[in-house]
Amino acid sequence: MARPMRKNAVLKLGGVGALAVLLLGGGLQLASAGENTGSTAAQTVNCPTVRDKLPAVPASAAAGVERELANLDEEIARQNERLAKQAANPQGGANFINNAILGPLKSKRVAVLDRIEINFNRAGAQRPDLDALATCGLNAPGVASALNSSVKAGNAATGGNNTTAAAQTVNCPTPQIPAVPAQAAANVQAELANLDKQINEANARLAQQAANPQGGANFINNAILGPLKDKRQAALDRIEIAFNRVGAQRPNLDAFAACGLNGAGAGNAGNGNAGAGNGNAGNGNAGNGNAGNGNAGAARTVNCPTPQIPAVPAQAAANVQAELANLDKQINEANARLAQQAANPQGGANFINNAILGPLKDKRQAALDRIEIAFNRVGAQRPDLDSFAACGLN
Repeated sequence: MARPMRKNAVLKLGGVGALAVLLLGGGLQLASAGENTGSTAAQTVNCPTVRDKLPAVPASAAAGVERELANLDEEIARQNERLAKQAANPQGGANFINNAILGPLKSKRVAVLDRIEINFNRAGAQRPDLDALATCGLNAPGVASALNSSVKAGNAATGGNNTTAAAQTVNCPTPQIPAVPAQAAANVQAELANLDKQINEANARLAQQAANPQGGANFINNAILGPLKDKRQAALDRIEIAFNRVGAQRPNLDAFAACGLNGAGAGNAGNGNAGAGNGNAGNGNAGNGNAGNGNAGAARTVNCPTPQIPAVPAQAAANVQAELANLDKQINEANARLAQQAANPQGGANFINNAILGPLKDKRQAALDRIEIAFNRVGAQRPDLDSFAACGLN
């Protein structure tokens, strides 16, 4: 099969558990590769810095001004997150970014800048005119937004040179799930997808925290890792219940609830995070002797190689994560089809190869090409992951 053009491709990815494993400790189930073939590298907002444009700040106004500068950066982080989602899953027309992101951002910045001006007024100082700093544009893909919060007061010369810090990602253990009875496969897959979604949500919060730190030393543990553990525990409990309901031995998955952290910018971190379709549901033995009370055949699962992705540049992380999520979704969809095939066989001897494994390889190839392109766009070395597109069967 002819491969798509890969002039700019950088890196391929694969694996029933590959996507969770390789990047952020888990891949969220997003749109399938076929739906996102136009996914592009995420841009970031390009807003004029404010701190370096301010006159001397009266001591009595300093706290209020600092608070509003932090608000400006927090809003930049929010809109960058929206731009990352838009790059991964484009929506709206040609003017969507202007109308839904840059326009509202300008309005919010006007309000914040007004409050900064008011802080000067209240302290009896000359009110600066900051109106010209409200409008933002877009950076080229891979360029970080300039921030204000972490620049020391009075250090105006460096006000525009702060960029978002590299974000950490969660590192969650891979649940070791025994063979999944065919009757429980759909529920188990749904909960594996929930685990992926939880990981992606936690990684998004860590990215915001890197861009705009808040809370004390225990903020990440208390506000991100703690709630993530609770959510994972609930999803793992539901996986156990899915076994119980079909009369299978209930596994004990409690040890897989707690997650740690990968280092900042560690693109390959998260080894073994449970992602939907990560090969743990059934471990390739799904339904051995248990499926369908003797009627349904044993459901097989796809066995995809784990792509070896180098450290992912922070600027490419959102796009790589989106494609890892696509790989997970593709695996889930293929496993669902295999479960249906086990319950209700159709086609001839080559049905699985022609109708499931062949299309899966094509979708994985496209997603892996987009990962390569994400590396190229930020000037990173392009690895060759062609060998990770084809999958077999457990």
